[in-house]
Amino acid sequence: MSLLSQMFPSSPAFTEKVIPELSGKARLCHYSLLLCLRVYLVTDGYSGVGLEVCRVLYHRGGQVIIVGQFQELYETAVKDIKSNPGRIADSKPGSLEWVKADLADLTTIHPAIEELLARIERLDVVWYNAGVMFPPVGSKTKQGYELQWGTNVVTHCALHKLLTSLLILTAASSPTGTVRAIWVSSIAHTRSPKPYGINFDDINYAETRRFSGAVLLADEYAKQSVAGAAKNHVISISVNPGNLKTNLSRLSNFLFDFILYPQRLGGLTELYGGLAPETGEEEFNGGYVIPFGRKGEIATYVKKGLIEAGTGKKLWDLLEEEVKPCICNRCEF
Repeated sequence: MSLLSQMFPSSPAFTEKVIPELSGKARLCHYSLLLCLRVYLVTDGYSGVGLEVCRVLYHRGGQVIIVGQFQELYETAVKDIKSNPGRIADSKPGSLEWVKADLADLTTIHPAIEELLARIERLDVVWYNAGVMFPPVGSKTKQGYELQWGTNVVTHCALHKLLTSLLILTAASSPTGTVRAIWVSSIAHTRSPKPYGINFDDINYAETRRFSGAVLLADEYAKQSVAGAAKNHVISISVNPGNLKTNLSRLSNFLFDFILYPQRLGGLTELYGGLAPETGEEEFNGGYVIPFGRKGEIATYVKKGLIEAGTGKKLWDLLEEEVKPCICNRCEF
């Protein structure tokens, strides 16, 4: 029933109309009273669902940072976003910025984030949105990871390691539950390897091209964020944006169009995870959002793996070692 509910979701209740202004309030910044924009980061926010997320954030007054490789795609997205506020009336725009990083090359991540951290003093929500879906067999990142695994999971883990300190710092001076890390997954996690949702013997997808990496990382960071004295109030959530008509889709033909939805709805689902008051409740930390803006549950056997086999911690520890060269200032792969 949960699977059917995700494939045939109800209309969203969390829409552009209920998203408040994001421009922030006057607060003390560098020992002077300034208007500090709330800051939002979206990986690959210049196309697909990420574009829709950035559109709403910008027209609601947020400071929006897009991380991606191609400046021309960013510039095209800026024109689109600025000229088309979508369903937002009385728009009060914020700002749009670009950080260049090749999400398929870990050596570009540290310099990009180091440059970003020199420009911003807070980070309210990060959407690990970039996604590769069903790339040609044999596609790999610069470090030799299967392209889907390397981009969607390994790179986002590296980014999170570099952004964690700023997220924690922001949470310390923000309303509880408003600072969040959103890990974008998909309905494909319900078809990840059994018995526990991940095959550690084939972590680089030599044979199995199904995974639940994002939901495992979201759950594990949620556990870390509330552990003992280390409690930091950063909410960690995974999201299934839905089956959408985007440039990622390989199903767009007359046989499947009836289960594909406009990318705007996927954007609202991601925004629900990042901005809705109820998804910021501490008891939902580590939770899973389903289309189109509802609290859901991850696949039963994937959850069983988290509880019984510690799959989240095992994956986190494995990736922590993998990305160490990325977060060391002078290390190279």
